Amino acid sequence: MSEDQDALNGTMTELLAEMRKISGQQESGGKTDKTIKAKAETVAALNAEQENLSKKERKEAKAKAADLVAEQQESIRSIIRDELHGVRTPARTLGKGSPVEDQPKGRRKPQATLKAHKFFRKAFNDYEPGEFLNALADYRGMSTEGNDPVAVLRGKAVLMSLADFGGKPDQSQGTIGLGGRTMIGKAVLGTTGATGGYVLPNNLVESAAKPNVQEAIYSKLCTVRNGVAVRGVDQPYRTGAPSRAQFSNWGALKENRDEAYGSYTATLGTMALIYDVGKQYLRFSAGSAEEDVMDELAKAHGLGENYEIIAGPGTGSATPGTGDPCEGVYTALAAGAATFHTTSFTAANATIAGSVGKGFSLMFKALATRSRRPTAVVVDANAYWDILGQGTDAAGFFVPAVESATTISGFQMTPDGTLRWHGVPVIYDANLDSNTGQTGLAIAGEWDELKIYRGTEFRIDTSDQAGTRWDYNLVGFRGEQEFGVNAATAVTVGAFQYLTALVP
Repeated sequence: MSEDQDALNGTMTELLAEMRKISGQQESGGKTDKTIKAKAETVAALNAEQENLSKKERKEAKAKAADLVAEQQESIRSIIRDELHGVRTPARTLGKGSPVEDQPKGRRKPQATLKAHKFFRKAFNDYEPGEFLNALADYRGMSTEGNDPVAVLRGKAVLMSLADFGGKPDQSQGTIGLGGRTMIGKAVLGTTGATGGYVLPNNLVESAAKPNVQEAIYSKLCTVRNGVAVRGVDQPYRTGAPSRAQFSNWGALKENRDEAYGSYTATLGTMALIYDVGKQYLRFSAGSAEEDVMDELAKAHGLGENYEIIAGPGTGSATPGTGDPCEGVYTALAAGAATFHTTSFTAANATIAGSVGKGFSLMFKALATRSRRPTAVVVDANAYWDILGQGTDAAGFFVPAVESATTISGFQMTPDGTLRWHGVPVIYDANLDSNTGQTGLAIAGEWDELKIYRGTEFRIDTSDQAGTRWDYNLVGFRGEQEFGVNAATAVTVGAFQYLTALVP
C-alpha cells in the first residue's frame, strides 16, 4: 500500500502543478497541501508499524490507513474542483495561458499554452485560443458541477456567433459577416462546381408558367344552388304566358281557365379529372408540383362548368346514368322555337345599321316582346374586340376608349373595365365559338333565370395506392364535383335570345 500511496501522491502533485500553471498561479504551499502531506505521513507510519503488530491490530491499522487514504483522495478532488473553477470562471483561460496582468512586465499579450486550430486562425481574425472549447464545454454543461443555465446560454451565444452565416457581406474588405464575427475569405460565387456549385441547393422553383384559360364566368351570372343531395331536380314551368283577365258584367258568366304545366329535370352527374404525378417530382419541386396540379384541376372544372352551361348536349336526360345529362343554353336555343333566333340582321363594320349595337338592339327587342330584359350579353372573344374596333372615318370609333364616355352607338366603358351597351354588361367567353361551333355568336338573356346545381362542391382527393400507383411510385390527384344544369326550362319560358352573325 505504501508504494501505491507514494505513486498517488506524486501523480496528484504533478497534476496540481500543471493546473496552477494553466491558471497562472504559483504553488501555494498552503494549509491544504500541508494537510494532505500530513495524512500521507500518517498512512506511511501506520504501514511501517504493521510489522510489530498482532494479526488483529494489523487488520485495524490497515482499515485506519484505508480511511485516511479515502480522506486524502477527497481532499485532492476538492482541490481539483477549486482549481478547475479558477481556470473556467474567473479567467476563462483554457488554451490561452496566464492573464495579461499576471505576466512579466513589458509583455502585453497573453502567451497561449495551446495554439488555436489553423481553421479558426484563418477563418476569424478576432478568434481567441480556446474560445470554441470553452463555449462547447459551457453549452454541454461540462464546465459546471451542476446545471448552470447562464453557462449554457453563454456557450450557445459564442457557438452561434462562430456558425451564423447570416451577416451582410463586407464588400470593402472582402469578408463575410458572421453574426458579429468576421470571417476572412475570397469571393465564392457558386457559378461552377469548383467555386461552390456542388454545395448549392437545388434551384428555387417558381410557379409554373402556362397558358391562361377563361374563368368560370357563368356561375357569376346564373342562379346557383349548392349542396344538392339528390340525383335530380325537377324544374316545372308554365307552358303559356298569362293573359289579361276579361271584363264581365254583373250576373254574367265569368271566364274559367285551366293552367298547363311542363317540366324539365336537371340531372346531376359527376364531373371528374385525375392527374398522376411522380413522387420524386413532388419531393424535388418544393411544393410547386402540388400547387400546379391543384390549379390545373380547379381551372379544368371551371372550364367544364362553362361548357356544360353553354353547350351541354343533354344526351343522357332520357336515360339517367348514360351520356351527359346537362343541356346548355345554346343547345336548348338551337332546339327551341325559331323566335329565339334573331336572323334579321346583316353585320357591317363601317355603318351604324350593321354595327354590333344594331344587332344587340334587335335581340333586346325580341326579349322585350316577351317581357324580358337581359342582364348580360355573352359574345366570343373575336366579336368582343371587333366591337371595340368598329367605327367610321367621319364619326370615329363607336365605342369610346375613355372610361365613362358614351357615343351615338350606345356603348360605354365603365370605370371597372366592363363594356356595356345601354347599361347591359357585355362579357366574352374565349371558348364560346369552339364549344358551340358558331362564329360571331351572341347570347342575350336574363341569366339569373337559369339555375345550376352543385352537390358537395369541388374537392380534391389523393391516393398512391389505387391501381398501379404504388408500383410506379405515383400519387393520383382527383378533382371532382357533382354538377347539373338543364337550360331548356329557362329557354322555353323566353329568357334568352341569340344571334349567329354578330360581326362580319
